[in-house]
Order: sequence, then structure tokens, then C-alpha cells
Amino acid sequence: MRNKLIIISFSLLFSGATLAQGGSGLSQESRISIYPNPAVEHIIVQLDSEFSNAEFELNSMIGNKLQIKPEEVGINKYKIPVKDLATGYYFLIVKDEDKRFKKAYKFLKH
Repeated sequence: MRNKLIIISFSLLFSGATLAQGGSGLSQESRISIYPNPAVEHIIVQLDSEFSNAEFELNSMIGNKLQIKPEEVGINKYKIPVKDLATGYYFLIVKDEDKRFKKAYKFLKH
């Protein structure tokens, strides 16, 4: 029961709500696309041009931080391999310290 409460709490915390956002001029609805969802081999992250110093963090559903190596494949476009991950839900956290922006996005790995 305790594990279920922890997972539910973590899920609610990272259910796509903005974690921190300052008055930097970024709109409430950030212009970030993550696809395909569900993913099999990789996910693509397309950022708006307003992001100058974006960083990525990947967490499992239970909160374990996972190592990732984003590859820049275009201007503000990144490819993140997920092929070796177990099937399940994950949270990709997009951060930009310069813009005081941090938001979590949920995706499914098949």
C-alpha cells in the first residue's frame, strides 16, 4: 500500500504540470513537442526557439533517475534513445535555467 501511495504521489507531481516557471516571457503553454508517444527506439524533443540552454533529465515512474545522451539533430531538436529501457511510463524533464523553466512530460515506452 505504501508503494502505491508513493507512486501515486509522484505521478501527480509530474503529471505534466509546470514545476517552476519565472517571469521570463515563456507562455504558460510551452511550445515543446515530444514524439512519438508511445516510443519504441527513441523520442524526438522539439523546442521553441525561446530555449537557449535546455537540459534533459529522464526519470522512471517510481522516481529513479536514468542516464540519457540527447543527440542534437537540428536546431532546437533532440533525439533521445529509449530502446534499452523497459516497457513502461517515463518522465522527461525539460529544464532551462536561463529562462527559469522546468516541466515534466510523460511518455510511454513500448
